[in-house]
Amino acid sequence: MDVRLFRYLLKNTSSAVVMSGCTWDKGAQEQVRYAYTCEMVHNSAAKSSQSRFEQSSCSSPLNLFIMGSFSIEDAQRLIDTIRYGSIETVILPYLVPIQRFLILQTMVSKEITDKDLIDFIRTPYLYLKKTAVKKIYFIYGNGSLFDKTESGMYPGYYFEFQDKELLDMIEEMEGYRIPVVKAGYLIDNRTLFYFGHYGVDLYMIRQFIFRYARSLRIEKIDDREIQKMMLVYQKVFADWRQDTLTVFCSPTEITASQTDCVFHAIVVDKEELCHTDIEMDEGRCSVKCMLYNDYDVCHCHRTQETELRAGILLLGNVKLRKYLKEIKSRYEAVGQQIRAVSIPNCGNIHNWDKELTELKVGKNAVFWICPLHTQLPDQVLREIKSKNARYRIVGLNEDYGCCFNGFLTEKTE
Repeated sequence: MDVRLFRYLLKNTSSAVVMSGCTWDKGAQEQVRYAYTCEMVHNSAAKSSQSRFEQSSCSSPLNLFIMGSFSIEDAQRLIDTIRYGSIETVILPYLVPIQRFLILQTMVSKEITDKDLIDFIRTPYLYLKKTAVKKIYFIYGNGSLFDKTESGMYPGYYFEFQDKELLDMIEEMEGYRIPVVKAGYLIDNRTLFYFGHYGVDLYMIRQFIFRYARSLRIEKIDDREIQKMMLVYQKVFADWRQDTLTVFCSPTEITASQTDCVFHAIVVDKEELCHTDIEMDEGRCSVKCMLYNDYDVCHCHRTQETELRAGILLLGNVKLRKYLKEIKSRYEAVGQQIRAVSIPNCGNIHNWDKELTELKVGKNAVFWICPLHTQLPDQVLREIKSKNARYRIVGLNEDYGCCFNGFLTEKTE
């Protein structure tokens, strides 16, 4: 009998979305294990979160590590995972040298001296090439939309090559070639990962640098001029921190006419030894959870018309007021599978757009995930809860995280 178990474990943190996940195909005895981390830039003025991706929750090698943002904290989580485990594939947003230089300046002001971290921020591609990571995908811009046709559901990596003009521009700024690609999707062990990229236009950054350099009437740019340029750059690109990768992940081949699905959600505290290695205990952890902590077991397989929702959409730090139309278009094909969605940028009211709440959820409970470093703005909370009584808020802090888990089986007559 075809049985697949899946799990999304949100870590205990107050200023980041840090998720580890797993899908285990019991029949094939195979699983895909992954992690997504995104520090919330809304809290950049506050004390930085020190929560890291701990190996205790992920003792086996990772198939996939996704950096939702290029921040000091997310870079540290990646480096810690490389140090204490192994990663097959890393996917991260591409930032040009001037963007990374600003991060290095922040590290200097915070007296961060970790050599690996500094080397990674300075030259991420060269750093990762020296590690045991097998595949590296730097993402800039969005490629074609996900195609749910049979040919588009084969296992593999579906990323489009970036335009030659942009690759030449990147090589000019970096001094060497970097294989940057457009955001696409991948399918591994019957699990879909569908990416989106949103951030500062690289052509505008290049134009700014050239115009600023031409405006100077001196032959050599010294450190003082570089510092002045950095200040001007931050004023021109006020949202320079918000380059982000979004991702939708879900088991594939979920059809109400052929599949039974159970989705279970619980609150976990930091003392609980929850993990995402389903194969390690052959799914017993999930069964025990549903048996003894039956807070929210949701069956959704009664009729052929019913949509089975087992996917999670992580929106990182995307600026909704600017990109919501693009996001809706990009994830329209999987919209009926979204069961949980992260609130971008801690619900920052200046980036929020209430139209995000217009999900056609039917009778499903849909969860909204948000770190609670600062209180979720009343307006955002009110607009989410008033839109649909089936919406539920999941707050992440230092004490509490959450675990979504479930299983898929062939439907029996």
